[in-house]
Amino acid sequence: MRDFLLWAGLAVLASGVALWAWRRFAPLSFWYVIGFWVKAVTVYGTWRAVASGCGLSKRRRRWRWTLPGFPGWGAE
Repeated sequence: MRDFLLWAGLAVLASGVALWAWRRFAPLSFWYVIGFWVKAVTVYGTWRAVASGCGLSKRRRRWRWTLPGFPGWGAE
């Protein structure tokens, strides 16, 4: 078990160094392959809380009694 932990630790360390070097020396390709997807998942995961805090989202009403397609007929 100790050998496995040693090799796993070395693999994690080597992967971290490789990712750091890739980000440092080729930032554009790193962004397209890894960075964009990490940022997209982060924004998707936190969007509900951010939108609620900023007032960008409204709760949907169960029954819609207005006709927003017609000028002057909407509630807002």
